[in-house]
Amino acid sequence: MKDKIVAYLNNNQHYWWTVGLLPGLYALSYLYLNNYTLVNSWTQFLYLGLYMIVLPSLVVVVINYFIRNKSSRIKYTFNSSALIILTAITLSIVIYLGWRWKALILVAIIAISGSWFLGKHYKKLVLLLGFMTFISIAQFTYYLVTDVLQKNDWVKESALPNLHFKKKPNVYYIQPDGYASKPALENKYYNYDNTDFYEELKPRGFFINHEYRSNYPSTLTSNATLFTGQHHFYDDDTLKNELFNARDLIMGNNPVLETFKNNGYQTTAVLQHKYLLLNHPQVAYDRLNITEDELTILPDYWLDTDYFNDLKDAMSTATDAPQFYFVEILEPSHIPGLPSSNTTSAEERNSYIKRLNDTSLKLLHMVVHIQKNDPDAIIIIAADHGGFVGFNYATESYEKPTNDVTLQQGIFGALFAINAPADFTAYRQNIKSSISLFPTLFSYLAEQPSAEVEIDNSSYQLIKNGTQRGIYRYYDDEGNSVTEKLP
Repeated sequence: MKDKIVAYLNNNQHYWWTVGLLPGLYALSYLYLNNYTLVNSWTQFLYLGLYMIVLPSLVVVVINYFIRNKSSRIKYTFNSSALIILTAITLSIVIYLGWRWKALILVAIIAISGSWFLGKHYKKLVLLLGFMTFISIAQFTYYLVTDVLQKNDWVKESALPNLHFKKKPNVYYIQPDGYASKPALENKYYNYDNTDFYEELKPRGFFINHEYRSNYPSTLTSNATLFTGQHHFYDDDTLKNELFNARDLIMGNNPVLETFKNNGYQTTAVLQHKYLLLNHPQVAYDRLNITEDELTILPDYWLDTDYFNDLKDAMSTATDAPQFYFVEILEPSHIPGLPSSNTTSAEERNSYIKRLNDTSLKLLHMVVHIQKNDPDAIIIIAADHGGFVGFNYATESYEKPTNDVTLQQGIFGALFAINAPADFTAYRQNIKSSISLFPTLFSYLAEQPSAEVEIDNSSYQLIKNGTQRGIYRYYDDEGNSVTEKLP
């Protein structure tokens, strides 16, 4: 092996794959190792392979062909600078998920000028990059074999799709991201009175459960339980960065969507942004307001559709079948996920409250339109989690367990309001958290007894680091704060 390395370093041959293939291969292995759930579709894999491996390799092969009769110095300069520039470009794409033009231009200038004098040493960089690529591919292969291929499906067979509805009103589920509950908003951290919004909803026939909670603290973990009626316990505590295949489950043929379809419903998803579509999941909804052409290969959630008009269009073009609408609004969101030196906690709280008020107005406008055009529909407004006000940044909640009830409220306390016929009253007390929302609604539509279904309404937080790592139950089934670590 040593002799082969020495021979490689000392010969004057230039191998296209060491310059054209290695940078992209290393960058892709890094991307898939660290962000697998964001790029695990075949569409993304094919495009990434084309743009980061195939095209750079072709460019290197072609240019090397045209300079084949040039001086050794020119050949070394090109291959050295190409290696550095391609490595910088591909790493910029996978680390920052986009271009960093100023930095890349500077790297290119330094690489070309430096390679003119030191280019003959570039093969040492090839060896270093080759070693890093080998390690990265080995790590990803281990992750693929141990975590992905052997992963057990936590979603068990559900009885929900077997329910036969005897009532089939149109159902609107509107989800404002991070809209906190009344107890959370009135605690010492939020310190906000949202009475005006509640008073606008009540005359419109809404019942508001101020004790409603999410079962998990993020959009993906919360919605995975919402649309299955089952706990995932953070994939049995094997969660890496995100809940595995959560988007495929939320937007795919989950038990809730299957239940609506089995009962003859046309299903429509209206999304403000592309967050639930980042990895190009197989969408099971009959209609979606975002097209495949609007999705990007690298994860970029921002789109900001005119979701209200999209909902109006969907309502006006619906078939005669009963309708289920899922409207996801990524507002008011929550405080920043990571530490920031640009704002204070007080400023972030104020910004959150402003977004909450803006969202409240939008929700009211939607409600007015729905009730005017679909007066017999059931309308549900339920947030996926709280706004995390009280923490310095949202991911701080994953760093160590807390028994501070006000902080727990900031994570899990979520808005819940429902407009339903009078005979739903006996059922609504069973909706305590996200997991019991659709099972209870389906029991009502199937005219089953309103006796409480055996569902664990507890709320769970994952502590990711340190000696206290593990899953903690922050609320028990009755909504009591407990802070218990699961065995």
